[in-house]
Amino acid sequence: IPERRPKDPAQRGKPASAAVSTLPPTGLSMPVWRCKVCGYLCARESPPEKCPICKVPKDRFERFM
Repeated sequence: IPERRPKDPAQRGKPASAAVSTLPPTGLSMPVWRCKVCGYLCARESPPEKCPICKVPKDRFERFM
């Protein structure tokens, strides 16, 4: 079983979400779209007309980042 406790004693007792908030901004030049059905991700100005994986229409996409 891998060790999952933080090595730094100062980090103990803090929720795991605190580490996520310290991540740098993405700096992406285009929005990322996610298919709500299969989770397919694509970076472009607008969502594709049809998901290349599960073939649902573009209204099933949401802006991810």
